[in-house]
Amino acid sequence: MLYLASQSPRRRALLHQLRRPFRTVRSSHRETIRRGVPPSRNAIHNAAGKAIKARLLRNAKGIVIGADTFLYFQGRVIGKPRTMRQAERLLHALSGRSHWVHTGLCLREAQTGRMRTSVARTRVTFKRLTRETIRRLLDRMSPLDKAGGYAIQEDRGELIARIDGSRSNVMGLPLELLRRELAAFCNAQHRTRCVPCASRES
Repeated sequence: MLYLASQSPRRRALLHQLRRPFRTVRSSHRETIRRGVPPSRNAIHNAAGKAIKARLLRNAKGIVIGADTFLYFQGRVIGKPRTMRQAERLLHALSGRSHWVHTGLCLREAQTGRMRTSVARTRVTFKRLTRETIRRLLDRMSPLDKAGGYAIQEDRGELIARIDGSRSNVMGLPLELLRRELAAFCNAQHRTRCVPCASRES
């Protein structure tokens, strides 16, 4: 069994694409952005915290997935906007420019605590946005629960000019990296006790 330590509907929808049984669980970890720390390390720190503090049933078996997404723009780590005004300023700053999306991943075996961490990076370039376009986007995207204040899955052609790298990473869960990390986590020497791999082969 896989456990997704996130209540994000976007991550849940993406994880369904792996076609493996999973459950979503809550985590008591509080996301933080540490000043002076590279974005990848911030993302991995929060992903690991979410996996470690996932609220599992006693004697749960399987792998916990923790994920955390940040934007990196002009030397700053950017998380979720706190207000609509802040979201509007963010989109205005990103207009016509490129930024990086970093998602940290942590896989943690529920029984043993064994962990593996990694990070995905994607470069996103915005089109030039008018004030009217920004307001339409904010009305449609509910930006306060999204890193950077936007959601590419709700773009109707007015937001993104180019994506270099994983599109699912920008949505919050890099599926290509997750598949590789699960395969490495459940390698041949652990197959006899790795529940997700065993269940997939049965």
